[in-house]
Amino acid sequence: MTTTPARTPTATAENATPGTARLLAAIAAGLGPLMFAAAGLVAPYDTDASSKEIARDIAAHQGAMELSAWLWTVGTVLFLPGLVGVALLAVSRSARLGLWGAVLFGTGLTAINATPNLDIVALGAFGNGVSQDSLVRVADGVDELAVVNGPILYFVAAHVVGAILLGVALLKGRVVPAWAAWLLILSMPLNVAGFVIGIGLLTALSFVMAAVGFGFAGLALVRHGTGWTRTA
Repeated sequence: MTTTPARTPTATAENATPGTARLLAAIAAGLGPLMFAAAGLVAPYDTDASSKEIARDIAAHQGAMELSAWLWTVGTVLFLPGLVGVALLAVSRSARLGLWGAVLFGTGLTAINATPNLDIVALGAFGNGVSQDSLVRVADGVDELAVVNGPILYFVAAHVVGAILLGVALLKGRVVPAWAAWLLILSMPLNVAGFVIGIGLLTALSFVMAAVGFGFAGLALVRHGTGWTRTA
């Protein structure tokens, strides 16, 4: 048995009744980025702050930091199956763009989650009497490691390029409204800009833009399936 992509939604064998998996993937695709946005808004420090400032702010707002960490973690778990569904949809319309976009976006997200999470380390440290000065020295030392900087740099490039490619694939395939595809295309470049200059609202807005693009893709997934049919 082989699996082949159908180029138009009306030609798929999945159109009859939306399955539970498709519905859950569609919800996850839009909800995941919204939780990333919420995590950034709840985090008690600015992304352009120094290690000393970050340690001070986390120490003063440990409850907010823990909530932010939970939002990011749950958002990641939710988003990954949604990304798979959107990826199948995008690949069925533009194989190369969709595949490369999904691979880059997914591995970029994996890379950043594989780096040491100093937010959580700080919570554990402060809960056990570690001083802010000690934590700052640890954070600065970790930031100098190539094994940390490498995945971070990969994440920056991969999630930007991945979102652009996925957006272009959805745009070319007319899967989502053009304006929604453009929101996805522009979202992650804006995300990097907001992070670098330390404007939390801009970073949150970028994730909301991505949520709209992925959300419309999820809606197409529910209505028409992935666009793939099975043939004997």
